[in-house]
Amino acid sequence: MSRAIRKVCRKVVQHDFYDTGEQVSGVVLLNSPSNTHWEYEEYLRLLFLKRFPQKWKRSQPTGQCYFVCADGAYPRLRAYVEERQQHQPHLLLFRLFPLCDAVIGDMDSYTSVHANDDIETPVSAPTDGYATVKEIPSAVLDTIHERCRSVVAEFLTLGEDVTKASLADWEKILEKRRGEPSLSPVRLHVRCQMSTDFMKALLLLGRLREQHPHDNDVALPPVLRHPEGLKLLQTGGCIDPNAGNKGSDIDIDRERNLCADASLVESLKLPTYLVIGALGGRFDHEMGAISVMFSLSSVAHVVLTDSNNTIFACQPNGWTQFVRQPEHEGVMCGLINYGTLKECETSGLLWNVVIGRGKQSETEDLVLGFGNLISVCNVFRHEVVTIDLRCLYHNQQNRGYGSTTIVEDADNTMVETEEDCPPTLFSIQRCNRNSVKRI
Repeated sequence: MSRAIRKVCRKVVQHDFYDTGEQVSGVVLLNSPSNTHWEYEEYLRLLFLKRFPQKWKRSQPTGQCYFVCADGAYPRLRAYVEERQQHQPHLLLFRLFPLCDAVIGDMDSYTSVHANDDIETPVSAPTDGYATVKEIPSAVLDTIHERCRSVVAEFLTLGEDVTKASLADWEKILEKRRGEPSLSPVRLHVRCQMSTDFMKALLLLGRLREQHPHDNDVALPPVLRHPEGLKLLQTGGCIDPNAGNKGSDIDIDRERNLCADASLVESLKLPTYLVIGALGGRFDHEMGAISVMFSLSSVAHVVLTDSNNTIFACQPNGWTQFVRQPEHEGVMCGLINYGTLKECETSGLLWNVVIGRGKQSETEDLVLGFGNLISVCNVFRHEVVTIDLRCLYHNQQNRGYGSTTIVEDADNTMVETEEDCPPTLFSIQRCNRNSVKRI
């Protein structure tokens, strides 16, 4: 019997979608009845940032980024934009350019009222929709990809800074381009009921990246681009003087050693997909979105955000190092595990956790899990929070999460594999003072 041990990986997180957005490879707008002005303005901010940049700041957008609306999110977004075009002339841009690249879902909320929306159904699409996302032809993916590139190229041909044009200027621009063909989003009806519209959107982003890898480079977090940033990850950075010392397992040497050990592991390069509309509505909708986030966390850094929260999955059986953006993120945070953690060690928090590591700690006897204690209302104490979810000891004891399981591989060979720790997310407060700024 052979033993298959999963490679220990490190996930370094420092979000830049608040300002430059260089890391963002995809944006998904979900169809939630609770979507408000904030959700639509945040989506539009990212759309202008990634696809229609202000020309005096840079000559072209930063990297390839796809914009996907899930099912009925598109007509709601379009109605929001049309309602505001007279008072926000820059939104007249969307009479020339599409609001997204694709609309995907089972179309149960895309009613006949919206039948005249400016979206295009592929000729290859079955009348009852594609069975799964995998059945969408490669030619359709090529169309989405090339149309995305065409939109960017066409925008850059405009001679004036249209993002600041007046209503009168826009009337001239639209009159000049009257009769010219316009690009439309692609409508992808996927009838599968065993996946949510959110999952369909993420699977579509994954297929687009697989088909066009050369146009989809992953941008590293800013902290990994400079020697100073690497040193920050190795040490954990400075202590917030306002955080106080009345916490748990605050040990400068232990915390510094944990950061140093994590920094020895190569960082993953994952595309960042930002999701708007997943939070703040029905509770079952939120939980479903979190489940989808976890299901694809091995292939993408999926971030759920609203005006108060930024949420992402921690690296299972590995390290997560998170660098807070103080201009956009507050100090309040949470470490939430969906199952009982047998092993966990953290640094950089006011209320650190050291469980199952054979070390003397104040939290050794804590039981972290639903029905017991969940690490909420925690506080950043250092610039960097390091979370170690490796299963080092309980694999040998064969109990709970982190235990070993005997399975058969493709050759019917008995293989002993390690089970993951329970899915664990990290949440950080998003600062309201730096929430959506109107373009």
